Parts: sequence; C-alpha cells; structure tokens
Amino acid sequence: MATSRRKFEDEFKDLEGIVAQIDSGELSLEDSITAFERGVGLVRSLNQKLDEVERKVELLMHNAQGELKTTPYDPAAAKAESGPKDDGHKKDDDIPF
Repeated sequence: MATSRRKFEDEFKDLEGIVAQIDSGELSLEDSITAFERGVGLVRSLNQKLDEVERKVELLMHNAQGELKTTPYDPAAAKAESGPKDDGHKKDDDIPF
C-alpha cells in the first residue's frame, strides 16, 4: 500500500542535499537556479506538513473530575505557560544600591 505523499524526513533530506549542492559552488548558474526552485517547493511542502501536524497535536489534560480530556494544541498558551524568559538584563529593583 504505497502512498503518493512523501515522508517529511525524505523531503527534508532532499532539501539538505540541495542546500549542500548550492553551497558547494560546483553547479552552474542555471543548475543553481533550478536547484533553488526545487528547494523552495520542498520548503513549501515541509511547511504545509508542519502546519498539518500542529493542527493535529492535542494535549491530554485532567478536568476537575479527574477525567482525561483532549484540548486542541494552542501554541500561544504553551508559550505563556513556559513563563517569561530571563533576557540577562537586571531589572531596576534588582540593583543592590
């Protein structure tokens, strides 16, 4: 049972190969442009697959009765739950004098 859609990992490996070819400097200008166009197509396909996966991801959470329920993944909520990041700068009230 073969699928017409390629795996994410296969497309990503192809993209890495294209980047290596372009970076090598061994391709002619025309071949570099063709490789670049192919790479852009792969990037679009990979981004679409990532978007699809993001929509499918669900978090299991316990409700007040202790039952498991599923909630759609919300990247903004997940970022907020991780809390503020320390940017290495001291706040004014952290100054010792």
